[in-house]
Amino acid sequence: MAISRCIVRLNTGHSVEVYAESLYEAVLRGLNRLQDVGWESDMNETIKRVEVEIHQEPTRHIVDVPKLLKWVQEDAGYPAQQTRKAKLRKLLSTQSET
Repeated sequence: MAISRCIVRLNTGHSVEVYAESLYEAVLRGLNRLQDVGWESDMNETIKRVEVEIHQEPTRHIVDVPKLLKWVQEDAGYPAQQTRKAKLRKLLSTQSET
């Protein structure tokens, strides 16, 4: 799994930014960072929930459209690909109607 930038927030409004590979890793890193920046809780207080906002880096692709169209029209090799191609063919037919 890729490392993502995450914002971990407590219901008190405190938040920190961490980098993590999973949701649970983000929560634990966030709680550690909150303590590092001076957030303190009452000894009787238990944190029940945190909010995690995950920001993933954008990915850029360059697609050869004629190759894509040819691939979509070819027979699929296995059931999952048949389903994916059928969905794409439907999008193509919708596009030609407009």
